[in-house]
Amino acid sequence: MPFDIARTRAAYPALTEGFVHFDGAGGTQTAQPVVDAVADAMRAAVGNRSTAFVPGRRSLELVAAARSAVADLVGAHPDGVVLGPSATALTYTLARTLGAGWRPGDEVVVSRLDHDANVRPWVQAAEAAGAAVRWAEFDPATGELPAGQYADLVGERTRVVAVTAGSNAIGTTPDVAAIAKIAHAAGALVCVDGVHAVPHGPTDVASLGADFLVTSAYKWSGPHLAAMVADPARWEKLRPAKLVPSSDAVPDRFEYGTPSFPLLAGVAAAVDHLATLDPAATGSRRDRGG
Repeated sequence: MPFDIARTRAAYPALTEGFVHFDGAGGTQTAQPVVDAVADAMRAAVGNRSTAFVPGRRSLELVAAARSAVADLVGAHPDGVVLGPSATALTYTLARTLGAGWRPGDEVVVSRLDHDANVRPWVQAAEAAGAAVRWAEFDPATGELPAGQYADLVGERTRVVAVTAGSNAIGTTPDVAAIAKIAHAAGALVCVDGVHAVPHGPTDVASLGADFLVTSAYKWSGPHLAAMVADPARWEKLRPAKLVPSSDAVPDRFEYGTPSFPLLAGVAAAVDHLATLDPAATGSRRDRGG
């Protein structure tokens, strides 16, 4: 059936202001169901997470719903969804945690195509550990990031390959699966920046070969929060710096401080909204959102 543009536009209150939004890297406007979900959560009594009283149980439910929604969006397990304020903050947390185990002579591979949020955290973690940084180059004539070059860049001392699934600047979508295959053959981990790719088509973490994938909700009609996903067993092996009283469970141990529970309500509502864009779609939320 034809895509109902009028129906979709009507779901975004900000579009009534009359601006023309050409800044794709600036994110999306917020859908009305997301606004409503955030407002509803702020009207209700919500406390820090606890099973002892209703407000605490509500916050637990909001966190669980956000994890489940992100998992449906990208094909992950809810227990592997780490929530945070931004893709940059989550990538820094991961880089510092992994980098604590690196030694001089280890290497990381980053690309010239990537947003600095998936470059600088790795470069700085490498510098702190005395590890080397290797650069994948993109073709300025085509905008492509040739996957074949990674065979020469990745070796037995490569610890992480960081690559984007979609450039925020020029829209290039590298062959992440091919790059991941080369990285995994050498025993390296793959961190994929999915911020600019996830909104534009179905995403499956396993198909990409991503050990870690980060996405930002404000790129898909939600609030300014982000999530990084991985297999829960992979998170279990990592020990980030954390406060003594904070939870040691996965994925909680990677989330610093008290989250914004109302905004987490907006994350779940945004994924629900995406799943309603095609009124003829059937199946699970993931099926309908794809």
